[in-house]
Amino acid sequence: MNTLVRDFYRNKDKEEALFQGILFLSESSDSWDVTSRKSSDLPRGWFELCRLPSEDRIEFVRDFWLNLLPYHPSFHIFLTEFFEQLDDVGVVMSQTSQQSPWLVEMIYSLKDNSTFFRGLPPCSETELNELKNSIIVPLPHDYLAFLRIHNGLGKLSDLGLMNTNQVVGVKKRLMDQFLWGERSLKMGNQAIDPSSLIPFYESYGLGSYQCFFNEWYPGSEMGNVYLSGIDYTISDYRDRKEWVDQMAFPTFLDWLSFYLEGNNLD
Repeated sequence: MNTLVRDFYRNKDKEEALFQGILFLSESSDSWDVTSRKSSDLPRGWFELCRLPSEDRIEFVRDFWLNLLPYHPSFHIFLTEFFEQLDDVGVVMSQTSQQSPWLVEMIYSLKDNSTFFRGLPPCSETELNELKNSIIVPLPHDYLAFLRIHNGLGKLSDLGLMNTNQVVGVKKRLMDQFLWGERSLKMGNQAIDPSSLIPFYESYGLGSYQCFFNEWYPGSEMGNVYLSGIDYTISDYRDRKEWVDQMAFPTFLDWLSFYLEGNNLD
């Protein structure tokens, strides 16, 4: 693991420490029975993964992503390159206080010490079905596939890619905000129905979101756009050449590669 990971979890200043309990599973000799008693969220496969050397963990997780996600030529090339930049993939269990539940995360640590990513355990089929029933419109297949890898993902201290429960709650909150607010949502000069947006990522501290937009189908499935909480606008996707600059992406995997490349989404 790079030093950013170590510094994040093992804060030496006890008065400001984020975590009271930390367990790097690859460094633990505890059995499955002992470890799983800390958290029911720990997948058995993640525990077994941590018994392997770091290079095998990286290869195994890369292949799992490639096998589970729908084939997307540019994303699959990017994903191979992304995993080549890692020095480790490991699992960390953390506890903010002695009474709080243990949080389970898979850590993607970059060799150059520039950053790391944190992924939560995959969603269950029950959670996935509840999301589908709540949203009603068909969600993109690549997004649903990714939720089977991580039901929540972030960079450093920010877990911006929401879990399934947050998606439903934030969508309702945004609807209330626009329905009762004084300002309308627009794309350029065109008014936009806020109910057509399904948020899946929240920009840290900005009240802005990346959202699926069910009025834009650049291919066979919904594209996604950036919703600015500052000026109440969404990406203007009408000029294809401006898609990336406008933070408009034809697929979830296009957005995900943009995020994993370390681009600033704020």
